[in-house]
Order: sequence, then structure tokens, then C-alpha cells
Amino acid sequence: MKRADKLILGTVQFGLPYGINNRSGMPDFDEVSSILTLAQTSGISLLDTAEAYGVSHEVIGRYHREQGHRFEVITKFDHRQLLVADNITERIDADIRALEVHQLYAYMFHSFSDYLAYGSKFEDQFKALQQVGKINKIGVSVYTNEELEQVINDNKVQLVQLPFNLLDNYSQRGKLIEKAKEKGMEVHTRSVFLQGLFFMETATLPKKLEVLIPYLQDLKKISVMSHLSMQALALNYAVQSRGIDKVLVGTEKKDQLAENIAALEKEMSPSLLNEIDAILVEATELLNPVNWKA
Repeated sequence: MKRADKLILGTVQFGLPYGINNRSGMPDFDEVSSILTLAQTSGISLLDTAEAYGVSHEVIGRYHREQGHRFEVITKFDHRQLLVADNITERIDADIRALEVHQLYAYMFHSFSDYLAYGSKFEDQFKALQQVGKINKIGVSVYTNEELEQVINDNKVQLVQLPFNLLDNYSQRGKLIEKAKEKGMEVHTRSVFLQGLFFMETATLPKKLEVLIPYLQDLKKISVMSHLSMQALALNYAVQSRGIDKVLVGTEKKDQLAENIAALEKEMSPSLLNEIDAILVEATELLNPVNWKA
């Protein structure tokens, strides 16, 4: 059974070259159109973008304008985007115009620090924008369990996006995911392939990441024993894990998206999910690619 409707298509690659394993750079508009058309016909209805993603807004808007079909869109506030209006209502109006949509599925804080600095400041405007139908949900993107727990306890947002994958797994995040669901929050996950780390040869890893080699070797053994490619293992683990509403994936090429969609036909047994859940990385700081630089 295909589960493409649980995928969110990330669009950072539409506006910026991105990812440790990215060898092709930004796709041209024809390739973007092919990617988006495949997403549409496969049941993907939601795009993830951000004010910091270069020309991504404009590329998505052009597709909407030229093709007629409109996706639902999440975009994100980033205080560093100084050319965007300081007035949050004007800013969101500008985003809606650029994206050629009538409403944002969600407007998110791109970082926890932005949430702390601006969440209360914009709270009344957000409520007003929700009341008039310009925003459906308010959300925040987090990295750590400490950030996630504070967001849950604050009870100010309806959506949270967090890293989640074969290593940054339920043993790391599960209790807080359950707590978020109890509060009625929508949970989206990203970093399903850990920026391509799962596909890299261990012999080529930077020295700083060598501590992860035993865990990566465990995953390769699980992949072989389960007769699932690493791609299928990673995608299906995230999509089939309890408490996860949507899984964010990015792509630079139509063929990559097609492979991801095809991989979702695999069914993982509860015992296989539990085997992955049992992997517990101790050097948790290395699960955040920001910390990979020497």
C-alpha cells in the first residue's frame, strides 16, 4: 500500500543547493515542474518551504500560476530575512502572493530561538490571521528534546517539526512525540535520510562522524536481513512510526522522488520497527548535521 499522502515535499533544493550528499545542485524549472507534477499525481498535497530558501517561493508560485494546480504550503519565518516586512501580517500577505495560494497550511518559526524571540510578539496577529483564514496552523521547527518539551508545555502552536530517522529514532524522541499528540499537536518529521548519511560509505565519513560507524553498520545488517534497501528502511520507518503525521522529504530530481514513492510500498513488521527503536546513539549531538563540521 502506497503511503505517499503522508509525505511532505521539501523545496529547499528548488531555491538553494542543499545537503551533504547533493551532487546535482538546484534543478531548473522544467525539472521542478516534473517533480511537482509527479508529487501531485502520487497523492502528495503539501509542500514545505521557507523565507530563507532562496527563490523557492517564486518557483512554487510560478508552478501554481502556470499549471493551475495548487498545493497546500507550509512556509517559515526567519528573522535574518531582513528584506521581508517586519510587520508579520504584511510579511504573510507577501508570502501568500509569492506562493500564489489563498492560505498557508502552516506558518512556522524556522528556529526555536525565533520562536522564543517573536512567538509572544506575534501571537495576537497570528490569531487574527487564523480567524480570517490566511493561516491554518502555527508551528515551530525544533532540534532538541529540550526545545520540543518547552514548545509542548507552552501550548501556543498547533504543529511541530522535528528531526526523526533511523538513528534519531523513537528511543530518542518517542515519549515527547506521545506528549505532543496528547496535546492535539500535529507532528511532522524531517531529516529522514540524515542529509544522505545513510547512503555514504563508512570509509569516506569525516573523522568526526566515525563514532557513528557501529550504528550505521547495525542499520546495514537490518537492511540486509529485512530485504529492504536503506532508502526503503529509512522512509518506511519514519512513515510507519506511531505518532508521526507527516514525513518531509526533499529531492533535486524527479527520479529521486519516484524512487521514494515506490519505496513506500514496503510493509515493516512491528518487530522490525522495534529493532530500529532499540538503537540508541549516545553521541546525540552528532545526530544534528549542524555539528558535523570539524
